[in-house]
Amino acid sequence: MNIGGILDVSTVDFPGKICSVVFFSGCPFRCPYCHNYEIVLNKGIDVDVKYVISKISNNFLIDGVCLTGGEPLMQDLNELKELILKIKDVGLSVKLDTNGYFPNKLSKLISLVDYVAMDFKTVPENYYSVTGRSDSANKVLESLKVLSDSSTEYEIRTTVVPTIIDKSGIIKIAEILSEYNVKRYVLQQFRNEKTLDKKFRNISPYPKEYLFEIAREVKKFIPEVEVRSE
Repeated sequence: MNIGGILDVSTVDFPGKICSVVFFSGCPFRCPYCHNYEIVLNKGIDVDVKYVISKISNNFLIDGVCLTGGEPLMQDLNELKELILKIKDVGLSVKLDTNGYFPNKLSKLISLVDYVAMDFKTVPENYYSVTGRSDSANKVLESLKVLSDSSTEYEIRTTVVPTIIDKSGIIKIAEILSEYNVKRYVLQQFRNEKTLDKKFRNISPYPKEYLFEIAREVKKFIPEVEVRSE
C-alpha cells in the first residue's frame, strides 16, 4: 500500500469518534481546488498492513480509524480488506472517505466498514471539467447506488467552491440525492490557502452565511444537512 502519512489523533474526521487518520497516496481525479494535492500527486511510501496496524494498535486515545487520501480505493482490494479486518480485530471502528470513482471496490468493502463519506463534487454534467475523467459522473452515481442499497451509515458531502458550484447547483445535487433516499448531506466550506491549481488560491470562499442559506433550501429534500467550515 502507498500512504502519505498517518495522523495519530483527530476529533473531526469521524463523526462521534476520536480517530487516527491514514492518508493514502494517489487519486484518479485532478480537481483544481484540491488541498491535499501533495498526497494526490506523490507516490508516498510503500508499507504493508502490519506497519499500519503497529502505528494505531497501541493508541489508547482513539476508538476509530479514518481511511482517506488521496483516494483509498486506488489501493489493492485484498490489502484494503485485510487492513479493515485487522483494524476491527483490535476493537476500532472504520470510516472510509472516497470520491466514488470505484463503485465495484466500494461494493466489496461496504459491509466491512462502519461509516462512509463520499464526495459529490458538482452537478453530473460538469463532473468531467472538474475531475478530468469523462466517466466520473456515472461512476459516482453507481457508488451512490451502492451506498443507498447498503445498511452502512454514510454521508454525502460537497465542497462549495466558487466558480465550481453555487446554490442552484447544490439544490440540483440535493434533488438527485433525494432520489436515492440520502439522509445526510454535508456542505463543506472551500479552503483556498493551498490548492492544486494556484488560481484557486485567489478565490475567496463563500461566506458561511451563504452556506447556511443553501442548507435551509437543501433541507426541503434531505432530512439532515450540516455545514462544515474552518
